Amino acid sequence: MSIYSELKAAGVPLDSHESDLYAKVTPESETLIARYQFKGNVKRFRSQIDGTPWFDIPFAYESFWQKNCPQAA
Repeated sequence: MSIYSELKAAGVPLDSHESDLYAKVTPESETLIARYQFKGNVKRFRSQIDGTPWFDIPFAYESFWQKNCPQAA
């Protein structure tokens, strides 16, 4: 299961920009990110809207890839 699918199934609030997946920092997301194969690429940031912490997971937003590279889906 992909990190996107795991976070979505766990009910973690998600957002995106282009191919990057954003996941709100929660106990569930921290657990999933800790065992994510590419966790070294994951960064944290604070939302400019409300100051809450989020993860930035590069290239993990599957809908972007399905739309822009349907042959890879």
